[in-house]
Amino acid sequence: MMHVVLNFHRKDQHSARLLLELLMSVDEGTEALYHLQYGNVPESLEIADTVTRFMERRNAVFCTDWPEDPVPEAMRRDDPNLEFLSREGGVGRNYAQKQSILWWNLCLHKYIQCLDEPFLIIEPDCVVLKHGWLRDIEDAFRQDGGPVFGHLKEGMVCGKSMPTHWAGCSVYDPVKLRELPLERHFSERYDNPWWQYADHPESTGANNFFYGPVISSYDVSWDYFIFALYWRERTGSNDPMDWPSREHPNRDDLIRCEFKTQRTPENVIRTFADRLPLFHGAKDDRTRELAIRHFRRGTGKRRFADLPVGMPDNAPEQVRGRMTSLPELGGCLAGERIFIIGNGPSLLRTDLTRLRNEYTIGLNRIYLNYENMGFQPTFLCAVNDHVLRQFGPDFDELDSIKLLSAGGRAFVRNGWNTFLLEYGDPLIFYRDISRHVWASGWTVTFNAMQLAFHLGCSEVVLVGVDHNFTHSGPANALEISQGADVNHFHPDYFGKGVAWQYPDLEKSEFCYAMAGRVFESVGRRIVDATIGGKLTIFTKADYDALVGENAEACA
Repeated sequence: MMHVVLNFHRKDQHSARLLLELLMSVDEGTEALYHLQYGNVPESLEIADTVTRFMERRNAVFCTDWPEDPVPEAMRRDDPNLEFLSREGGVGRNYAQKQSILWWNLCLHKYIQCLDEPFLIIEPDCVVLKHGWLRDIEDAFRQDGGPVFGHLKEGMVCGKSMPTHWAGCSVYDPVKLRELPLERHFSERYDNPWWQYADHPESTGANNFFYGPVISSYDVSWDYFIFALYWRERTGSNDPMDWPSREHPNRDDLIRCEFKTQRTPENVIRTFADRLPLFHGAKDDRTRELAIRHFRRGTGKRRFADLPVGMPDNAPEQVRGRMTSLPELGGCLAGERIFIIGNGPSLLRTDLTRLRNEYTIGLNRIYLNYENMGFQPTFLCAVNDHVLRQFGPDFDELDSIKLLSAGGRAFVRNGWNTFLLEYGDPLIFYRDISRHVWASGWTVTFNAMQLAFHLGCSEVVLVGVDHNFTHSGPANALEISQGADVNHFHPDYFGKGVAWQYPDLEKSEFCYAMAGRVFESVGRRIVDATIGGKLTIFTKADYDALVGENAEACA
C-alpha cells in the first residue's frame, strides 16, 4: 500500500477542494491510504463537504494534529543567516518565512516518524494527469532504493550544473530517513555545505542552498536539508563536490516540479495529460479544473459541442462552466427567474430559441430538441432509472450542469458538474439540496422545482409541462413502446423498444401543490406558461408576454 499525504492550509482550501475532486476522478492503479493533513483548527475548514465525500470514496483519514514546535527561542534569536537576508542575488529567509518553512518540515517530520511504509507528499498546487498515476510512481520508487524519490533539481555551482535537492512533492522512505539525525537539527545548526561556493562568479545565487552560512531544519525546507544531510552522513564530507549526488536518477518523467510554472493551464493539460502522473507547481486553479474536466468528461467529440449553454450574459461564475458544487450553487440565482422546460407535445408550438439568454432547466431527453432550440439548458435533471439506464451515453455528451438520480451512477460516466442525488422523504420539498438529497415527487419536474428553490430563483416558469397523456395506463407500470411516442414532443422520445413508466398524475399534482406552497411561503412563485397545458395547480401565464422582451435580444 502507498501512503499519500496531502498537506493543505486555510488559505489554499479552494485549490485543495479541486485537487480532492481530481483525485476522485482518476484511478490510482494501486492500493492507497490518504492522509489529509490540515494545518489549521478544524473550525476553519470550509470544504468539509468535499473532505467528507472524499473519505467516503477513498481510504482516507483527516488530521489536524502537529508535532510540538522543537526550535529553541535562542536559535530563532541568534540567527547568523539574517545578516545575509538583503545580500544581492541572495535568497535569505526572514522570521515569518522561516515559520512557514518550519510547518512544512514538521509535516514531513510527523509522517517520517509515524509511518513505516513509503509515502508521497502532495500539495494543493499539484495536478494528477493520468489513470494509474500512483502505481507508476510506486513501481519506479521500489526499484530506486533512495531515501527520497522524485524530481532531482539542479543548480549552478562554480559553472557546473549539479543536483542540489529533491523537489518537495516526492516519495519519502521513512525507515531510511529515520537513520538521519533529522530531529537533532531542529535545535542544532551546522555549516551550510554550499556556502563556500556562494561567491564564485559562476555560481547562481538565486537558489535556496545559498541562503546563509549555516543550515538546519529551521533554516531551510527539508527538500534541501534532507538532501544535504543525507550525503553528508553517507560520505562523511560536507563538500558537495565530494557527493555522488547523481547516483539516484532524476524522475521528472513521473513527478515533475515546475514551481510557479509559467505554463498556461491549457499547456499543462495539452502537454502532459495521459502521460505524466503528477505535476507540481500549478498555482492557477484552472489547471485542476481542466484536468477534472479531462477525466470526467473525456476528450471525445460531443454531439452538441457547438451549441452554447443558455444563460444571461451576467450569469454568476458558479454556472458559467467552471467546476462547481451543490453548496456553491445554493442561492447563486437569488431573485432571478428560471424556466423549467418539460417534454410535452406543446413544445412543437413553443419558440424555445427565445430562452437562450434565460436560466433554464431541461428534463430527461430534452436534448432531442436542442437543434430546434439552438442552445443547451443551463441545468438538466433526469431521475428515472429506466431513462438513465437506456440513455446514459446521451447524457454524457451534454454540457449542462446535470442533477441525476443516484440510481444512474452505473450508467453515466461524465462526472463533470454532474451531481448524483439520493432520494429522501417523498413528502418533503427539499429547499436545500447541498447534501445531495431530494424528494422524487413522482415526476422529474418536482425535482427541477427543488433545484430552482435551492438556486434562490424568485420565479419559476413552466413550459412544455402538458400534464396530459394520449397513451396512458396504470400509474408507474412499466411499458415497452411498440411505436412512435405520441406523449412527447419527439416520436423517438420513448420510441419503439424503449422501456418507460406510465405517469402518476394524481401524486404529481399533490407534489406540485406542495412546491407551490413552499415558494409562496417565502414570497416566490411558480407560474405555468405551457401552451395549451392541462395542469391547473399554478397561475397561468402567457409565454409570449413573458419572453417578448428577450425575443428581440435573441433575434
